[in-house]
Amino acid sequence: MARTASPETFFASAMELLSGPGLPALRIGRLCREVGVTSGSFYHHFANWDAFVAALLEHWSGEEVDRIVELVRREHDPVERVHLMKRLALTVPHAAETAIRRWAGTDAMVAAAQQRVDDRRRAALREVLTPLVDDEALVATLAEVGLSLLVGHQQLHHSGPPVDLAALLDQFEELVRTHAVAHLHRRVPAEQPSP
Repeated sequence: MARTASPETFFASAMELLSGPGLPALRIGRLCREVGVTSGSFYHHFANWDAFVAALLEHWSGEEVDRIVELVRREHDPVERVHLMKRLALTVPHAAETAIRRWAGTDAMVAAAQQRVDDRRRAALREVLTPLVDDEALVATLAEVGLSLLVGHQQLHHSGPPVDLAALLDQFEELVRTHAVAHLHRRVPAEQPSP
């Protein structure tokens, strides 16, 4: 066995365990075996299990929300931002997130982290949609639809019949484009100089 491993190695293995065998497999002994280290390496980085869980949840949030938001913000074209966010949504570890959401039902710390991730994703969607849709209530509704599509897909299809998430997200993008086009058509007459 290796003598030590980085915290990121533990996080990656934890997400793989959550994606595969699920929460019951996420235990210190199993995690250390997956990483190829002794429990001493685990305790070198994390004071206890709760400290590990808190760090894992922070890492997950950073990778699957902060990283994605930063990448989307680098794109200046509002329509392309929607397309990029859709593509990045496909890279999320959906099976692991399904396990995290189930875990949130039994653990207050995980539930709080899950709520923060949902809130930040909702805010990110609103940020992306606001330049395209001039109706604040519609922006809020579309953001809720987008988040619900992602969460619903994770929950409904994790162990059920496969459904093409890319096709669902394509339909969401088309819905946004329809509203964006309507927004642009309403703005064009107002912005044209008078004869």
